[in-house]
Amino acid sequence: MTARILALLLAVPLPAAAGEPFPDDTARALPAGRLETGLFSPLRYGLTDRLELSGHPVLFLVAPNAELKVAWGEPGGVALATVHGLLYPTPMMRLLSREGTGGIVPADVRYPHILATSQHLLASVGLERHLLTARAGGRLATNLTSFDGPRFWSQVEWHFVWPRMAAWFTGWSLDAGLAADGPLGGPFRYRLAVDAFAMPGLRGGRQAWEGTALAEWRPSSRFRLRAGAWFSWAEFPYGSRFLWPPFPYLDATWGWELGSGQAAADRGPLR
Repeated sequence: MTARILALLLAVPLPAAAGEPFPDDTARALPAGRLETGLFSPLRYGLTDRLELSGHPVLFLVAPNAELKVAWGEPGGVALATVHGLLYPTPMMRLLSREGTGGIVPADVRYPHILATSQHLLASVGLERHLLTARAGGRLATNLTSFDGPRFWSQVEWHFVWPRMAAWFTGWSLDAGLAADGPLGGPFRYRLAVDAFAMPGLRGGRQAWEGTALAEWRPSSRFRLRAGAWFSWAEFPYGSRFLWPPFPYLDATWGWELGSGQAAADRGPLR
């Protein structure tokens, strides 16, 4: 049954207006045949106007990962998509379990084999030339082998990392977010986002909040430069903490048309 549904999605394209360049933070998917990659952002490819496959190529060497975005259409003018991710972080975490430079986990801690997934629903609605996107979902994880010692020995109590690893130790976590992006004038755009994380059962802090403020330069459908700040407030076992100064954000993304997605990409950003 699953194979039949996937085959149907691959065969039936969305209306032409659905595809657009650089839709990674929205409920829109890449046009079919479009490839995008950045300095720090993942490599993304539009399998069809409805299916988008992505992953971090460099990270894949130490933490195999993949993500599939499925665009379900725009009923009532609201674009809907689901995003399904898979991650095997164990090799990376074992590399980081060392003394000295590069070690973030005690050297005598050995991570178990962990299989983690993420499942999210995205909804985007256009307001004039701006786009409002809501996201809700969570992460699930299972340990294929047991932890070596108490689980909290393996926790990484860092902003941004802490809420995204929570499910590795508790089995599940929840998160939701709201973002707005749109034009500032000419090739310049903005993005503002806030995200909330709930981590029931985690030793110590059980919630976190993040905010993002970005300015974007997009001279064409083939290049995007983003810069800004990433804010974080989180509860840790030793107390709550607000990250100051905020973490700087800088990333460049390139896009190419490798197939039938040329016409969709030439339309430019969502209006």
